[in-house]
Amino acid sequence: MMVMPLGPDLVTALGMPAEQTGYFSGGATLGAALMGLIAAPWLDRFNRRSALLLLIGVRFALLMACALAPDSDWLLLIFILSGCVAGPLAAVVMASVLDLVPPAERGRRLAYVSMAFSLAAILIVPVALTLAQWWGWRSPFLLLGACGLMLALLAALSFPSLPVKQVAGNRVGDLLKAPLCQGALLVLSLQMFGHFLLIPHFATYFQFNLAFPRTGIATLYLCGGLASMATLRLCGRWIDKGQALATSLVTSLLLLALTWAGFAAPIGVPVLLLFTLFMALSSARSSTTLAITVAIPAPHQRAAFMALQGTVTNVAAAFGSLLSARYLVSQPDGTLQGFAELAWINIACGLLACGGVWLLIRGLTPIPDNNNPESGRARQGSQ
Repeated sequence: MMVMPLGPDLVTALGMPAEQTGYFSGGATLGAALMGLIAAPWLDRFNRRSALLLLIGVRFALLMACALAPDSDWLLLIFILSGCVAGPLAAVVMASVLDLVPPAERGRRLAYVSMAFSLAAILIVPVALTLAQWWGWRSPFLLLGACGLMLALLAALSFPSLPVKQVAGNRVGDLLKAPLCQGALLVLSLQMFGHFLLIPHFATYFQFNLAFPRTGIATLYLCGGLASMATLRLCGRWIDKGQALATSLVTSLLLLALTWAGFAAPIGVPVLLLFTLFMALSSARSSTTLAITVAIPAPHQRAAFMALQGTVTNVAAAFGSLLSARYLVSQPDGTLQGFAELAWINIACGLLACGGVWLLIRGLTPIPDNNNPESGRARQGSQ
């Protein structure tokens, strides 16, 4: 979230080609995917609290180490290593939330968790961009790493112990055999692939293609984050009222229409309005899809499922970032060619994902004993 808006600063300070920004997000998400897959069979065997503290500490120590990178190659390597830790960390965080929150409240609670992305846009990105302007590109990494280590300390003092009851069976194997799990992973991968065809290059595209001032990029993320928080709260309430399908389809179709009007066949939508709506709708779509898919695993499979979900989405995001980085061509003046074609691919992926969400909700049926860790393998449509 922080490195992508810093793309123009890294281009200037390190002499990095503009299209290489996609390699940072692509490499980090691919690393997160790989480690999430490796860790999936093991994450449900440890107390959630212990795993969480270890992963938070390692993740933010590596982010702080990014500030020591002497050039773009070292920065890319250390950033990818930090991304490798992010995969298992995200899985443990989401599994902990599901352990603590009853099904009837998950729409709103997961919306709150999803607000982390919006808060990053509101707080981290503007602060990072301002620090980069004042003291160079290294300062945001130092600040974020220090804040993350403080978060680990707070978690050690306040986070409850969450031991996981051991259940015989192959958690990962059982999940991968379930049609609902397969469908959920496909839907999420389509959404993330399309999303990351565009999002890593927004700052560069706005600044060089649309002549949006560098000093206004922080304002874009501030407005986008605030709008995302509002839509996430609204969508969370709708989901808890049983309107998950309508919420998902409405946010998805509006996002696709905006992508068409703003990037595929531009009609001159103001950059501030375009980015604010894009952030709000994409956050709402992601949160709604997450609230639907977390109903699939049984409690003793939650961390494994979240790790698999993170792996698939990170692979999709990585391929989207890498494909866009390879496809886009930067001109001597910094402008990017080929953005409209990527927007059309984004729209196609979004339409396919809409159909997948509809099929998922048709297949989800509440099963009472799926909240019982002793119930064995996860059935279709657990709570």
